[in-house]
Amino acid sequence: MVNKKLAALLATAVMLGQTGLVATLFAQAETQIPLSPVTNQNESLQVASVIQRKDINTASDAPVNGLPRPSTPDIYTIGNGEGKLKTLIQVLPQDEDTTSLFVNSTEILRFQGTVNDQTSYQRVKAMADKLNRSLVAGDESLSQIRPAMQADKAGAKEAVIRFGDEVLTSVDAQTAKTAKESEAKLAFRYTNRLRQALGATPLQNGAFPEMNTVAKASPKYKSTGRVQVGMASWYGPRFHGRRAADGSRFNMNALTAAHKTLPFGTVVKVVNQRTQKSCIVKITDRGPYAHGRVIDLSKGAAKAIGMLGSGVARVSVEIVKRS
Repeated sequence: MVNKKLAALLATAVMLGQTGLVATLFAQAETQIPLSPVTNQNESLQVASVIQRKDINTASDAPVNGLPRPSTPDIYTIGNGEGKLKTLIQVLPQDEDTTSLFVNSTEILRFQGTVNDQTSYQRVKAMADKLNRSLVAGDESLSQIRPAMQADKAGAKEAVIRFGDEVLTSVDAQTAKTAKESEAKLAFRYTNRLRQALGATPLQNGAFPEMNTVAKASPKYKSTGRVQVGMASWYGPRFHGRRAADGSRFNMNALTAAHKTLPFGTVVKVVNQRTQKSCIVKITDRGPYAHGRVIDLSKGAAKAIGMLGSGVARVSVEIVKRS
């Protein structure tokens, strides 16, 4: 009989598309770290695995970024309750000096080099550990994921990302220089990526003056005169993280949509005829296939025009171009 630990590892492998690892997981099942007993299907749990993006077929003690492979896992799956999406956190080394943090298939940040005697891998891994613990504990609302400026050990100001009272990570000058932004602006941007990947509302520019962010002007669009009117629907959780028809990874919180005929990459303005709320979306998928519907919006787009509650809405769909 397959035990809970092995079942969890197999589920993680399938989630990541690593079906070739099934035999390996069966062979290694007894070497994995034990899972805490689960007494309630709805309570949060951590499923850990030693699956790696690179060196999958190498020995389990093969080095990562020149260091011994860590004993703690690099992939976390957090159950958010029955009927809800799981949260997937991944620490992925890109090369010897660069490591990325992914949350729900979205790259949140990428660190490079060694800072304060810590490699990029160690810094990203430490952040993943803290984020995992905070999400499992569930003591803080996602709205408490915020950027901040605080004094470091030497008394100098540093830009950090906080989850409530916990500092998840700081943004170093080397990473900011590579990104061609200040540490503060980059911390603000990384924070919003994390919030959006977890389904929280992004922070508005200017909400944290201490971050010294500069609001970017919203792009302006002009009409092409091509308008379609009809019923819109929306899709989200069932397809979150899957491949859209254009090959991109569908993010239900992004402003995208599915259309039957418009070319991928087409930008359209969608207006809810009842609320008059509008948003700009990019066509990345095909559909809807229900009779009489002209466009299928992502959950984020549906929320922006005020149609989440109704499920469907009469809209106008206008092809636009940047002015």
